[in-house]
Amino acid sequence: MYKTGSEQILKKRINFFGLVAIFVGINIGGALFSLTTIAADITGPSLPIAMLIASLPVVLALVPYSMFTTAWPTTSATYRYSQLLNPSIAFIHMFTLLLCITVGAQPLFAYTFGKYFNELVSFSPVWMGVIVLTVFYIVNLLGIKFTIELQVFLFIVLMSALIAYTGTGIPHIKMVNFSPIFPHGFGRFIAATGILFTFCAGGLFVIDVGGEVIEGSKRYKKALLISTLIVVAIYVLIHLVTVGSVSWNTLKTQGTLIVVAQNFMSPGLIKFFIIGGALIACATTINAIFIIISRGLLVVSEEGLLPALFGKINSRFGTPHWGLTINYVVCSAALLILTSPLTSRLVEDPIMLFGAMTNFGLILSITIVCLAGARVPFKNDRIYQKSQYKISKQTVALVSWIVVGLNSFIFILLFLLAKKPAFVFFAFIFISVMYYAVRVRILKKRGVVPPGVPVI
Repeated sequence: MYKTGSEQILKKRINFFGLVAIFVGINIGGALFSLTTIAADITGPSLPIAMLIASLPVVLALVPYSMFTTAWPTTSATYRYSQLLNPSIAFIHMFTLLLCITVGAQPLFAYTFGKYFNELVSFSPVWMGVIVLTVFYIVNLLGIKFTIELQVFLFIVLMSALIAYTGTGIPHIKMVNFSPIFPHGFGRFIAATGILFTFCAGGLFVIDVGGEVIEGSKRYKKALLISTLIVVAIYVLIHLVTVGSVSWNTLKTQGTLIVVAQNFMSPGLIKFFIIGGALIACATTINAIFIIISRGLLVVSEEGLLPALFGKINSRFGTPHWGLTINYVVCSAALLILTSPLTSRLVEDPIMLFGAMTNFGLILSITIVCLAGARVPFKNDRIYQKSQYKISKQTVALVSWIVVGLNSFIFILLFLLAKKPAFVFFAFIFISVMYYAVRVRILKKRGVVPPGVPVI
């Protein structure tokens, strides 16, 4: 089986429970605590239904994702599987996703952490966001074993807090709060799925640590399905409580789920929900993204498409320290700049910008992998034959094309809701294309062959 140089260095330390913790930790994060009230203002009481619709492409995407991961669990798998489709498209989409996550997802979760921390102690949400980014940057420098152990611990605390919210909130659900079901019309309800896409989609990037998973071909088969079901079930229950226990039209002005929780949770439980729920949800996502991004930078730099500095491994901890450092600096700078008064005219709502950029990046990446799922089984029979997820090639292709279609539809809906971030997204694609063209030209002048399709 083809292995990158990084996989000769990175150690296999991630077990089944670690995979589930990363998947859930990425998904149940800042999006839940920052975008739920925004989505509820669009959907009204139909928020849980919109959540189910938004999760459909992710559930279907498990088919091609499971085929790939059980055949070839590898580091930066999203990039590698895209290379099987087309090496140029693989890099362009990878670099675009990196830009979207760096200026979207990490600042979103860090800023949301700061906002909820401010519920406990009066402190600048922006600077608190920088602090939490710093903490998990250091955590990731210490190696994957410690990072995963911490992720599993935080995952357990997070589940406890979310169970407390739903368990105490369900008895307070009132049917009157679900009427009218579509207060802004069916069109706006469907459009909200673009905002909700990130709630489930982020966890699919757990495939990018495949080179460090113990018996990855076996672990991924169950981990992807079980994790997705856990996440969807939790979100639907939380959204039922959120729009069922209070009037939906008050959610936007209330701003956070804490105000909703005050209707049925004791002061002690509310503090636990803030710390164990909101803060840890953001923390687990930030931690998981650092893990995944650093591995992606490492693999791409090995191929010469990024400077070698990004791929240098710390000899003591076995971590790509320079890749982590560069990512940390850019994320922190994006958070500080895009929430500052200097950019207030360009960025009316930083949370909407961060959330939209995250969604655009996720939609692009998952769509590319599903395109690979539709084409690769017929181009590379070895991948299909090695897969432990035995579904016919035709079925894999059909499901993959359905996901591509659904994602394209969701992309259009999101574009209509967030046009300014959409133009930034297209600018990122342009930057990625130009960078790739220049970098390939430089490599050829040096006599270096640009990376092609991996040989399995």
